[in-house]
Amino acid sequence: MKSTRSIWLVQALFVTFLWSASKIIIKLGLGLVSPMVLIASIQVVSFLSVLTYYLIHRQKVKWNFKTYEIRALVLVGLMGYVAAPLFAVMGLKYVTGATAGLFAGMSSVLVMVLGAIILKERPRVQQLFGVLVAGISVYIFLGGEVTGGSMFGMLMLLASEASYALNTVMTRFVMRRPGDETISTSLITNGIGLAVLLPIGLLSGGDIAVLGQWQIGLSVLVTGIIFGFAGMMWSSCLDKLQALEAAIFQNTMLFQIAILAVVFLGEQLTLHNILGGFGVLIGAYLVDYQVKSFKPHLSAT
Repeated sequence: MKSTRSIWLVQALFVTFLWSASKIIIKLGLGLVSPMVLIASIQVVSFLSVLTYYLIHRQKVKWNFKTYEIRALVLVGLMGYVAAPLFAVMGLKYVTGATAGLFAGMSSVLVMVLGAIILKERPRVQQLFGVLVAGISVYIFLGGEVTGGSMFGMLMLLASEASYALNTVMTRFVMRRPGDETISTSLITNGIGLAVLLPIGLLSGGDIAVLGQWQIGLSVLVTGIIFGFAGMMWSSCLDKLQALEAAIFQNTMLFQIAILAVVFLGEQLTLHNILGGFGVLIGAYLVDYQVKSFKPHLSAT
């Protein structure tokens, strides 16, 4: 049982690595693309990737959702695939990189609070301490910089992180039921994201023709595939792990992106990057060490 749980923890960490790698890919090849066109095009590829996977495995896919679970999936699609990326795009324009990093570090805290309220998955003292260590380490990683930028930008980033957190909690809300609906839930939520983001991208006025450039097109293709399959893997993790157990790994993305930036972008790590990064890993370890995942029964509401 313990070894099986360790596999799911490793998978959750691997998913965050894929998300980190996708950010580097975007930075390498997508500087000329309008943000709205970028989000929409990546979502198109993400949906098509999941749809292709579904068409191959559809005989094994379960669709027996209850009404309250369908409502939860609609919320997951709107929060995780529409609101979160749109708020992030609007907010990043008006804040510093340090501010963005600090808000990203709030994700696990929001998941912890929402998980306790919605899922009744209340953290133990050790987990609370782990979240605190991870949060302080994010601040150290960023060199102790204070927040900078406009209030509008910070509110948009807070809304984005809250949307991501609610997306994680509601995904766990659906996935912890008996059975495996990973493919069907991913198809539904990606479809909702596509239905909203594609019109926004087309009506934004951005230059769609640049997607025809091979470097940009390839970057969108790879990133979209990563988003599609990483999303499915994340959903399957939330079937086995508490929301906080998985979400704490999102804090490690700062360290992951920094290392990838050194390898592919020629950037350099500073001492506070290294110390903060290891601190985040220690915080994640404290959250996940000797925690027994559980699946409380849900009642229709």
